[in-house]
Amino acid sequence: MQLAHFRLYGKIVSQYEPVLTKGYYHGRTEAMRTATEKAATFCRTWLNPHATDEEKLKSLREATVYHSARIKDALMGKGIERHLFALKCIADKNNIPTPDFFSSKAYQKLNHTILSTSNCGNPSLRLFGFGPVVQDGFGIGYIIRDDGLQYSISSKHRQTKRFAHTLKQTLIDMGKLLQPLSSLKVECSATVKPDLAKETAEYLEAYCDTYGEGPQSSDLLRSRSPAVSFDEPLAATPRTASAGFARVLQKQSSISLKRLSSFGIDITPLEGNRKKLVEE
Repeated sequence: MQLAHFRLYGKIVSQYEPVLTKGYYHGRTEAMRTATEKAATFCRTWLNPHATDEEKLKSLREATVYHSARIKDALMGKGIERHLFALKCIADKNNIPTPDFFSSKAYQKLNHTILSTSNCGNPSLRLFGFGPVVQDGFGIGYIIRDDGLQYSISSKHRQTKRFAHTLKQTLIDMGKLLQPLSSLKVECSATVKPDLAKETAEYLEAYCDTYGEGPQSSDLLRSRSPAVSFDEPLAATPRTASAGFARVLQKQSSISLKRLSSFGIDITPLEGNRKKLVEE
């Protein structure tokens, strides 16, 4: 979100993210200021036309690691902003003079939050959002779902739709450089099915060689799974059937091919690369 604003307006602005402190009695929130030095470096590097992809990803990782550490500090009650705000409120309520720090230019700029952002961790909500906290700011509520991110962006006098389009394009550009993670789904059964001939070829690649359970037979694997080729024969070491077995149901990218193609990524069909995948 900071990168999208920097991309659109060319400057780093004060950004606020609340962190829950419910681990403490009467704990509510602490503030995490996202506009860190690492984040500023990341924004400038990402938009530098001379920066390489490796440099962009490195700056993103460093900013993320630093951001996560500050989130953890706030979560553990090591933040300072709520403490300072409480002291100021007590002073104002009791007509006690406050130090010059609270009227300094730095403190005033810090609390003029242009990007007020907050994550709602409940994926059952359809929408989540709020208004900006300053006249020239944005209020951004977002939900992290299993299949994507959902944003609700509002402002009083800013180009809200233009910022939303810039944020979307920024996420797409970042996705082009990030490699999707692979996922492995495994099903476990309490008993062994003794008749391997009834097992489909989809399961035979994992049966008997993933966990070493049940009798092993390379001939049976070849006969029932013709799509899988082996350069070296499997070790035929018969074993007694155990009390359980595992079957690999699906091994695929966590992002669909259609989603990847929208990022401009060309995916080679599995049939054209099957032998290489088996060898690996």
